[in-house]
Amino acid sequence: MLKEKESFRLLYQAIREIADKIGDNQLETNSVSLLLLDFDFEHEVFDELYLAILKYLNTVSIENISHSELLNLIENTIPEDREINTFVKNKIIIGFANNYFPELQVLANEIKSDMASSLK
Repeated sequence: MLKEKESFRLLYQAIREIADKIGDNQLETNSVSLLLLDFDFEHEVFDELYLAILKYLNTVSIENISHSELLNLIENTIPEDREINTFVKNKIIIGFANNYFPELQVLANEIKSDMASSLK
């Protein structure tokens, strides 16, 4: 088991390198967990986001999934003393779509298209 902080940093760096190799970039989030680590969030934040999105998806039909509602849900779920911008919130949605909630994939594709246009 890793004991030293530098060993954990090395492990994180290795995971980041692998993620980059498999296509994690400004528009694609292959690991929402890694994204949350990038912003120094603890595992509880992942759990809370997962549950909040799961509960939300249980209340709406696929065609009624709202981008703005998901952005607000993320904002209301992260710790009050933390703030992330819309770009990062979008990457969180994309990551959850890619790994946990395929019903978000249509919205995630629209978000990626919009993000790509804004980067030009």
